[in-house]
Amino acid sequence: MGWKMMPQEPAYVAVDVSKATLEIGEPAVDRTWSVRNEPKGWRKLIGWIERLGRPVVVGLEPSGGYEHGLIEALLEAGIDVRWCDPARVRALAKALGAPAKTDRIDVGMIRRFLSQTGGRPVRRDPERNELRASLSARRAAQEAAQALEAQAQALPQGDARQALAALAAQARLTMKAQERAAIALVRASQALAPTWRRLQTAPGVGPLVAAELIAHMPELGAVTSKAVAKLAGLAPFIRKSGQWQGRAVCSGGRSRPRQLLYLAVIACLRGSSRTKATYQHLVANGKPPKVAITACMRRLLVTLNAMIRDQADWTLA
Repeated sequence: MGWKMMPQEPAYVAVDVSKATLEIGEPAVDRTWSVRNEPKGWRKLIGWIERLGRPVVVGLEPSGGYEHGLIEALLEAGIDVRWCDPARVRALAKALGAPAKTDRIDVGMIRRFLSQTGGRPVRRDPERNELRASLSARRAAQEAAQALEAQAQALPQGDARQALAALAAQARLTMKAQERAAIALVRASQALAPTWRRLQTAPGVGPLVAAELIAHMPELGAVTSKAVAKLAGLAPFIRKSGQWQGRAVCSGGRSRPRQLLYLAVIACLRGSSRTKATYQHLVANGKPPKVAITACMRRLLVTLNAMIRDQADWTLA
């Protein structure tokens, strides 16, 4: 009888990403080293990974866009890359009593989180990435316009106030241009357009909200109702110990989908819809308005997830 080769365990490599550098944690040892966050540094990291001679999983946290070039290089080299949720990594560090927050400690926590949970696979999706970039630029321009408008209002009439108002108007134009670019992109996409149109059959979900949900919730239709609610931070967590039971609370998750679902629910409450009827029923049964709105957000998201999963438009049934 011949020996059967067992599959080799992957090496977990954690990377802490900053604007200038990458702090890299070696697998199974408490040792780190760093390279520049630029193509030369990416190639050095990839070469080191290839020399390990075993399957490798690279884990990293979203870092405000500084990770995009590295991720593209790793995926191009055929390396498995996983997202590690920053809030959950911080919770792990707190639970383990991490004495401080340094790059080396962060790398250790990312690696430990990755080895315990597996992380979330990073997929190449150029169209969705471009859509996300346009929507991010739109949101930045909107926030800049709002800040400039507030500053202008605080000034007395005069040249300074007019200058800020002009800058705010330009930011508004940029916001509109990025919104048009995002909508044009998703409308022209064979992969994204059917989902975009289907989402808009739901009350409260317009073209922009549908585009944002596609950009920030790529899992729609591919995960369970509980999982999608958890991803958006809308899954209630029970707090119970012995005879004591606290209120269930929602926490964590992705803030942008939550903001969009809130806007969709508020739009529904202004008209006549099933969402409004659900909200009124919950409030009538003693639920605080904020809790009722959160429940409606969760129900809407679960329904949208089922619509995409089943390739079905919104129905009143």
